[in-house]
Amino acid sequence: MVYTGQDQSPTMTRKSNAMPELAIVLATYNEAENLTPLVEELELLGEDLEILVVDDSSPDGTYRVARELSWRFDNVTLIQRSRKLGLGSALREGLSASLGSDARFILTMDADFSHDPSDVPRLLATMRTGSADIAQGSRYVSGGRVPNWSPGRRFLSRGANLLFQWGAGGPRESTTNFRVFSRRAASLILSRAKGNGYEFMAEAVLIALAGRLQVVEVPITFTDRMRGESKLGKAQAVADILYSLANVLLYRLGVGRFARKQGSERGALD
Repeated sequence: MVYTGQDQSPTMTRKSNAMPELAIVLATYNEAENLTPLVEELELLGEDLEILVVDDSSPDGTYRVARELSWRFDNVTLIQRSRKLGLGSALREGLSASLGSDARFILTMDADFSHDPSDVPRLLATMRTGSADIAQGSRYVSGGRVPNWSPGRRFLSRGANLLFQWGAGGPRESTTNFRVFSRRAASLILSRAKGNGYEFMAEAVLIALAGRLQVVEVPITFTDRMRGESKLGKAQAVADILYSLANVLLYRLGVGRFARKQGSERGALD
C-alpha cells in the first residue's frame, strides 16, 4: 500500500483480520541500496509483524524500492512524503500510523543495517515480559559494543550519553533509534514530542521518564552502515547534543512537555 503526503494519516492494514503483534517503522532517506535486504531479513524473523516505510522523497529512488516491496509483501506499507522533513518528524508520523494498526508493540530502527535485524526478537521478548514500556537497544550497557569507531566519534557519543544519564537519571543511552514501544508509551510520546530531527530520540526518553514509564536497555552491537552515506554530520550532532541537554534541564525543572504526568492522565493511556 502506498500513501502520498503527510496529511493522509494512513492506517496500516493486512489481508488477515488478526491484529499484528509488532509494527516496524523504517524512516528512510536515500536507502535504496539497504531497504530490500533489510525488509527481507525482517520478514525471515518469523514474527507477526507489519512494516511501515516512511520516505522523505529520497532522490536515490528509495520510494520505488519501497513501492516494489509493498507489492511483493502484503504487510509492507509506504508513506511517501513531499520533501525531507527530518528523522524525528518521520518517526512521529510512523508511530501515529502504526497505532492505527492495533499492533501490540511498535518498533523503530535505522534502515541502514546499523541495527541488526536479528536483535529484534530479543527486544520483543523483553516487552513480552510486561516489565517495560520501552525496550531499547543500547551500545553503552554491559555487553553492548561499538566496533570500528574513531576515538573522536566515540568520545562525542559516549560523553553526550553520560551527560544525559547524569542529568536525567538514566538510561545509559539516549541517542538510539532501536526501540520497541508499548502503545501507551507511543501515545504519550506522540502527545508531547516536538522534535523533527535526531533530537527526537533523547526527547522521547525524557517524555517517557516524565510519564513514569519503564525504559529497559538491551545490549547490542552497533555497526556502521556498509552502503550509502551517513545523514548526521558533526555540526548537526553537536547541535542535537546541545538541544538535548537543554531538554534535560527542562525535564529536571518538570516544565512544559516534560511535566510529571498526573495519575488521571496515566490512567487515560493505560
